[in-house]
Amino acid sequence: MNIIETSHLTKRYGAKVVLDDVNFCLKEGEIYGLVGRNGAGKTTLIREILGLAAPTAGTIAINGAISKDALAYERKKIGSLIDFPGLITHLSAYENMKAAALQFGCFDDAEIREILHKVGLNADDPLKVKNFSLGMKQRLAIGITLLGNPSVLILDEPVNGLDPTGIFEVRELIQRLNREDNVTILISSHLLSELSRVATCYGVMEGGKLVKEMRGSDLEELCKPYIKVALDDMKVALRVVLDNYHAHDFEILPYNTLAIYDLSRPIPDVVKMFADANVKINSITECQGDLESTFISLMGGLHDENK
Repeated sequence: MNIIETSHLTKRYGAKVVLDDVNFCLKEGEIYGLVGRNGAGKTTLIREILGLAAPTAGTIAINGAISKDALAYERKKIGSLIDFPGLITHLSAYENMKAAALQFGCFDDAEIREILHKVGLNADDPLKVKNFSLGMKQRLAIGITLLGNPSVLILDEPVNGLDPTGIFEVRELIQRLNREDNVTILISSHLLSELSRVATCYGVMEGGKLVKEMRGSDLEELCKPYIKVALDDMKVALRVVLDNYHAHDFEILPYNTLAIYDLSRPIPDVVKMFADANVKINSITECQGDLESTFISLMGGLHDENK
């Protein structure tokens, strides 16, 4: 079931296009990782979904609702965390939850205690938030988003600035909410290796566009190891690999280079295979698939910051 959909969503500020014809879909039960460099449009997309900014063009549907009033109703079922949480530092975790619940009009002592337990905090602990670790603050902030029992969570950079322990705690919480409470989650993050530990699918944003969507299995396929071979004569080399491999076992790369994904033949055997066909090898290397490199490639390569 599609929970959130956008169709040709566009946002302009003057002449600047920050969202460009974005067709996005969040399905029930997913942990969707939204990836992109700073300024790619991730936060703008989230703000549009939450109704914090109006689109210039295109439509948003939440649980099939598209009218203004119906969207406002459906957005009440979404818990969201954008930027650093606005916690009241001189109050305890329970007091922060109570203040937020009263503001939202959904105060329930039992619910607050249950949520605090769920995020790993003690409702009876008098410790003030100003003395919390960053991880504790972030877990409390996520706890606040759970008030009212939302079916969807939208988290913008939820582990930004956290130490390894804090990242681990938030990651475990996100997975548990999805697995045990059936919460559908959209996460925006630039920490690719961490996002890959929790997300079940991905959307890659660049220049305001959603340039690629993939499942976790697709990402694993893109990141698999391979043998990289730079050759003199690609025409003859292709005949060689077609005689020795299946078509899906290799890929043609730029600059007369092949990527061979079938590693059943060790490098000396690959060298001999081409040598027997009188194909000169300029270089041959066994490469490990790299998550960051894969995403950089999907985002159009590295940008020259001096340009």
